[in-house]
Amino acid sequence: MIYLDNAATTRLDEECLEVIKEYGIDKFYNPSALYRKAMESGNAVKNARNVIGKSLGVRGEEIIFTASGSESDNIALLCSVRAKTGKIVVGSCEHSAVYNTALELKVRGYDVVFAPCDQFGKVAIDKLEELLDEKVVLVSVMHVCNETGVINEIAKIAEIVKRKSPRAIFHSDGVQAYGKIPVNLKSLGVDLYSISGHKINAGKGVGALYCRSGLYLKTFVYGGGQEGGIRSATENLPGIMSFACAVENNFPSLQKNYQNIKLLQYHLAQRLDNELENIKINTDIDNSSPYIYAFALNSARGEVMVHCLEDKGIIVGTGSACNSKKSTKRIPQALGIDGSFAEGMMRISFDKNSSIEDVDAFVDALKESLSELVKFQNKSVGKDDCILSRLKLR
Repeated sequence: MIYLDNAATTRLDEECLEVIKEYGIDKFYNPSALYRKAMESGNAVKNARNVIGKSLGVRGEEIIFTASGSESDNIALLCSVRAKTGKIVVGSCEHSAVYNTALELKVRGYDVVFAPCDQFGKVAIDKLEELLDEKVVLVSVMHVCNETGVINEIAKIAEIVKRKSPRAIFHSDGVQAYGKIPVNLKSLGVDLYSISGHKINAGKGVGALYCRSGLYLKTFVYGGGQEGGIRSATENLPGIMSFACAVENNFPSLQKNYQNIKLLQYHLAQRLDNELENIKINTDIDNSSPYIYAFALNSARGEVMVHCLEDKGIIVGTGSACNSKKSTKRIPQALGIDGSFAEGMMRISFDKNSSIEDVDAFVDALKESLSELVKFQNKSVGKDDCILSRLKLR
């Protein structure tokens, strides 16, 4: 099987699996208990916090462990704003964990507005700036767009936000940036930043939220007071330790991996450009994370191609896995995509283990699948054809 949906989740590193076993079987103690073995577990969590903090250029004490990137986004938006009213500005192409939380804040009485983006999902800074004023209490703009891979100018946006809306808190969803592109939070100037473990080969069910020292967060989960009283719950010790393990595994080779993956992205872009017609490119290859490449077809639905390619042993996505079971036009509309292209969106996402051979196999299989579709539309194939047996066409 060739797996090219790494923006959805990544394969667990073998070393991280061993760490999960170690802290789930041999060192399974509750980090909040008072006996020696438990205190050793507590120290392990502290060390993991420091590892992740160092990778972001911040102190370990500024890292809050969560259950996921989505939970980190929820805490950032729901627990940071102290004013009971005010304006909240959110990017129009945000992950659903931010977008839907913003809609909840709108229900609670906040004036929520969405900053437009360009055709690649990059927030239009001039339009964003027009929305900023002294009434703004929170701004959230993702670092790397999970749909297209475009990189937003977070440091520039943070400077504008602080200048035009001095009481605003600035949050960035960094789930698709962390471990893929260099990130230094002190340089970026953010107040809050969300990350996730399973996007960088750690276990599922663990994430983290950077919270700038001195910034107050309301309690999200009440209980025993873990994570500074913000998120009470027995610490996910195996998950946290696997997260730190993945950071230690991946970050020393971050630049090397970046360069290798950029070659794959360029190779994919070149083959698609040379060999396919009626295709709309949704990724600005010169201003994107190399780990994501998105495009749209006008001759087939994205989900049709996903299933047909799966039959050929290749796994790809149509966009965020969090939206895969829902019919939503929000992202195509935000990107200015309409008509048949809006239904034909596809997202290819790489991992450190991806190869040129994987890219070639994907493009070959995609071309073959599109050829099969043409034959089916001409009613010249049998009922066993993958597209015919999988899903209805338009």
